[in-house]
Amino acid sequence: MMSNGECHATLNLMDALFYWLQMKLVSEARPQDTAAAETVRFFAQILAEDHGVTSFDVVSMDDAKIHVSYRQPDGSSRTVWFDREAAEQLLHQPILSKEELEAEKERDTHA
Repeated sequence: MMSNGECHATLNLMDALFYWLQMKLVSEARPQDTAAAETVRFFAQILAEDHGVTSFDVVSMDDAKIHVSYRQPDGSSRTVWFDREAAEQLLHQPILSKEELEAEKERDTHA
């Protein structure tokens, strides 16, 4: 997770929505993952503060797409879609502890 003020100044609206969606899916799949929940809140903050988006949510999913609806600063609503496979990519990556990450790095350096 990035800390406030780091790197997000250049995130455009679609990137911020996509990252929020990815982390929302991870957070819902792993309710015990507090880092994922914090990251969802971080991207929600970017959407609100940097883009003036007042509400956003997943409105539908099919085999290929996930549709996200959001309200723009002028009050109008928009719906966009993201590739489902790309949005769910983080769900298929293992969660490793610091110790496991260090052991993995150590194995890679000796391989």
